Amino acid sequence: MAVSLAICEALGQYIGDLNIKWPNDIYWRNGKICGMLIENTLKGNAIKNSIIGVGLNVNQRTFHSDAPNPVSLWQISGQETDREQLLKDILRCLENYLDQDIKAQYCSLLYRRKGFHPYADKDGAFMAEIVDVEDDGHLLLRDEDGQERCYAFKEVTFII
Repeated sequence: MAVSLAICEALGQYIGDLNIKWPNDIYWRNGKICGMLIENTLKGNAIKNSIIGVGLNVNQRTFHSDAPNPVSLWQISGQETDREQLLKDILRCLENYLDQDIKAQYCSLLYRRKGFHPYADKDGAFMAEIVDVEDDGHLLLRDEDGQERCYAFKEVTFII
C-alpha cells in the first residue's frame, strides 16, 4: 500500500486522474502507467523484508508489446521527465508512508472504487462493487445479488 501511494503522490506532481488497481498497479484513467511485483520474506507471521520491482512508464513514446492498455507519463503530459528526480520523489514519499496507518488513503485511491463494474473469476464474469481491502490484502467485492466475495491476488480479474 505504501509503495502504491508513494508512486501516486510522486506522479501526481505531473498528472492527475491516478488510481491504484488492486493490489498495486497504478492506472491513469483506464491505462496502466505502472506495474509492480512484490516478494515478501516472512519470519513467523511478520514480513521480514520485501523486494519490490517497479515498472514505471516514464518517457516511453510508443509501446511494442501485446500489453492491452499501457500509457506513459510522456504520452499523458507531452513532456520529458527527469527519471532520477522522479525516483527521488518516490523514495521521499515512500519514507513518509512507512510509519503511518494508510489503509483508508489506499482504499480512497482504488480504481473502480465506486459503483458496479465487470470482473471475472474461475466461475465466470460478474458485476460487483469494491467493499474493502482486508488487512491481509484480500479484495472484498459485493456482487449484484448482495453476496460478498473475497479474493487473493490473481483469483479475480478486472474486465477493462
